[in-house]
Amino acid sequence: MSDPTKPEKPERSPDDPGFWRRPLSSRVVWGLIALAAVVLVVGIVVSISMGIKLF
Repeated sequence: MSDPTKPEKPERSPDDPGFWRRPLSSRVVWGLIALAAVVLVVGIVVSISMGIKLF
């Protein structure tokens, strides 16, 4: 017997690991790596242009 005050959650199949444990596709992984590289390069360029010595 289900409790009518609780919203119904859709049943997952037993082999579904859930959203946070699903592996990412290769394209998404490479996109995240490229995004991190762009952020790093922009941070270095902005720091150098502001006269901050990094090394």
